[in-house]
This record gives sequence, C-alpha cells and structure tokens, in this order.
Amino acid sequence: MSALLNGGHRIVSASGPSFILERGGKYVACEVRPAGGMRGTPETTSTCHRLN
Repeated sequence: MSALLNGGHRIVSASGPSFILERGGKYVACEVRPAGGMRGTPETTSTCHRLN
C-alpha cells in the first residue's frame, strides 16, 4: 500500500482496516494487517487487489 500511495494513488474511502485507492480512474482495494495479532507477525503488512 505504501508503494501505491508513494506512486500517486490517493485514498478515496476508508473503513476500519480496509482502504480504496484511486489513480487515473483505476481503483485498488487494500487491507492493512497490524503487527502481532493472531498470526504474531513482527510488522504491519498490507494486501492490495486491483478492482478494474
């Protein structure tokens, strides 16, 4: 998600740990997973999927 934001995408919607990003009419849905939690991951991660 950081790379997308640094590359010019902007957040157009946020709900809890989910975000919709947009750039040039193209949309991406991202989910942020905090460090720790059930998986015990050492750092915060995100997963993003192109919508169109």
